[in-house]
Amino acid sequence: MAPVAEPANTTSSLPAITGGAIRRQGTFTGRVTRDGSSGFPAEPARYQLYASLSCPWSQRTLIAARLLGLDRVVGLTLTDPVVDERGWRFGSGDTGTDPLTGARFIADIYRATSPGYQGPYTVPLLWDLRTRQVVSNDVAQITVMLETEFRAYHRPGAPDLYPAARRREIESLATLIFHTVNTGVYKAGLATSQSDYEQAAEGIFTTLDALDERLARRRFLLGDHLTEADVRLFPTLARFDTVYYQLFRCNTRRLVDYRQLWGYARDLYQHPGFGETTDLGQIKQHYYLSPEWGNTSGIVPVGPQINWTEPHGRARMPALGPAGPGSTARTGPGSTARTGPGSTARTGPGSTAR
Repeated sequence: MAPVAEPANTTSSLPAITGGAIRRQGTFTGRVTRDGSSGFPAEPARYQLYASLSCPWSQRTLIAARLLGLDRVVGLTLTDPVVDERGWRFGSGDTGTDPLTGARFIADIYRATSPGYQGPYTVPLLWDLRTRQVVSNDVAQITVMLETEFRAYHRPGAPDLYPAARRREIESLATLIFHTVNTGVYKAGLATSQSDYEQAAEGIFTTLDALDERLARRRFLLGDHLTEADVRLFPTLARFDTVYYQLFRCNTRRLVDYRQLWGYARDLYQHPGFGETTDLGQIKQHYYLSPEWGNTSGIVPVGPQINWTEPHGRARMPALGPAGPGSTARTGPGSTARTGPGSTARTGPGSTAR
């Protein structure tokens, strides 16, 4: 299907930049539906998710897929974490290819759908293996499709991350977080004037301060159960002290300086889907070695040393009462961030090729 818009070309994980505003906007907006009325029916082994462990937008989709048990339904291919002027690539160097399509770069997959497409060549994207075209690169819609349209394939006991009764609350809170935190760190890091930087930094820490206060009264953002709002916030928190505090000058406070927010982040990390998709090694490689982020020295910092598996104690918080449909699966606190440099390409549902 053809894209609905063609913003200015960019090869990065960064949304299009216009003036001082950064926005995340899908240019391919097809939808997978339960009944197939969109032309893309929800079926097992039909779709491939292209993503990067280093990319915060990708991590949202990876968290949702793992939490819901859809990693056995939707295939996954992961790119190399380092991006150059050609965009996201498969494998390190110039020799890697995608085993499903033969593509060397994510850009090749976009052009296979629309030969005249000029970008942006972003991840995540959802690819239809049957019709061999991009369905969507709209990150917000991809996670919502996984949460709603693939419901028949969710694992037993999977949480309802997007309950109908709470969707307005989810979107309201997530919109604030998107503009001030998710994209706020980029507005600060890429600011070209002191006033733009200070405005972005103020937005970031005003929101983080408010979230810290909010989380003193509830375990998750909307109460006692995980929702899509938590999925959208976590990738920024996971990168905050390691990248944004240092490289993007978001240095008023560290995540670990927030009592409630840091405990909440560890709580999420120790849930299925969150910690296992947090690869701090690849995250640092992406931001410190990709030319777009301005680290001209090419030096990757060895720290900070952060204990994400430290007990968080938030499971003992008083219940606020029903927070909407759904339940949350728990595991023990022993999951560990992957810090190795290798990228992984899972070339079909449930299979992994290293």
